[in-house]
Amino acid sequence: MVRTLIRRIVDSVAAGQKYHLRVVFSDNSSYDSTRLGDPDVTIIFRNRRAEWRMAFGGMFEFLEAHFAGDVDIVGDQGLRRLVNIGFRKPYGRFEHPLTFVKRRILEWQTNNKDFAQAKRNATFHYGLPTEFFRLVLGETYGYTEGFWRDDTRTLDEAQHNNFDMICQKLRLSPGDKLIEVGPGWGYLSMLAAEKYGADVTSYGLVASQNDAMRMQMASRNFHGKLTLVEKDHRALADEPSRYDRFVSVGVHEHAGRDCNEQWIRSIAIGLRPGGIGLISATFNMRKRPTNYCTIKHIFPGGYIPSLAETLILMEKYGLDVRSIENLSYHYHRSVGQWLRNFESRWERIRAIDPVRFDEKFRRTWLFYLGGAAETFEAEREIINCFHITFVKGHFARRGAGAPMDRLR
Repeated sequence: MVRTLIRRIVDSVAAGQKYHLRVVFSDNSSYDSTRLGDPDVTIIFRNRRAEWRMAFGGMFEFLEAHFAGDVDIVGDQGLRRLVNIGFRKPYGRFEHPLTFVKRRILEWQTNNKDFAQAKRNATFHYGLPTEFFRLVLGETYGYTEGFWRDDTRTLDEAQHNNFDMICQKLRLSPGDKLIEVGPGWGYLSMLAAEKYGADVTSYGLVASQNDAMRMQMASRNFHGKLTLVEKDHRALADEPSRYDRFVSVGVHEHAGRDCNEQWIRSIAIGLRPGGIGLISATFNMRKRPTNYCTIKHIFPGGYIPSLAETLILMEKYGLDVRSIENLSYHYHRSVGQWLRNFESRWERIRAIDPVRFDEKFRRTWLFYLGGAAETFEAEREIINCFHITFVKGHFARRGAGAPMDRLR
């Protein structure tokens, strides 16, 4: 019965698709979705338990079995191809009741409402060794969409382009007090301080990442006004009207399922009237859960926010949106490069710490990076990357100290 169900699932998933799927069961019997040609992807079950998980547990139980080594996926870009198919078919899009229960429990356990838990969540991901992120992200350590101009040739160029464009969108001037929440390894904060003369404060929540940022400042012979503090985003609410400019890049997804309003409120309090801000993040249009495997293995406490809800909250707290720019093409191209770096440099990554960077880690990150790339390609998976540029206060009638034209 179990194998009959798996055959039906394979037929359903493969129907109308360009890929030939082969399943090899734990008794070495096999099943092909078509008789034409060699298989593009081969799914190999190592035990009966894994077969049961696929048949009765849905896509994410199948992925969990793969991460655990109970299922092998063979073929060029095999896992990414399965994700691609999954986005097109109900098997990959329907959240199984078991997964729903496990996700809701995990969301409760890792909820960012608790400040200490928010710090643990951030450290889980960003507390990985700095060298790992250098190998994947490049010399800028830019964990952003980048900006790929026609003449851009490298990932580092694209990341620099994006950081510089953000500084221009913020209309930075010498002496402007800029708050960056979640500076990563510091490239944007250093650029804003050195090139544009801003007086920068950076809120970094992860201690080891902050240490790495300080090392970057020293190695780059940084000269400028930059204060790095270990604080949560919401601590901005303790500094009313202190800052002229606000920026967060690739951070708003860490507000979590229940804290979007707290984060928007803290921005509104921390910015002075007429101050300019920019949020760069990935968004769904409507509220929908972030998938179970991502919040379990990659970003605990993470949540892809609703753009519509975020804009409503910004209006509620007096943040006047001036432009929304879609940079999904650039994000897709950057994440594709991260994936290639991860695959081609895996042996160097593993050598950093063979215990931490084991086969399970490799498989979960291939799912994360390959799935992210496919998300931006899939027609029915409506996730986009936006720059939201805004001004604190509504100045349509009096224009007091705020730019009247479109910020871009």
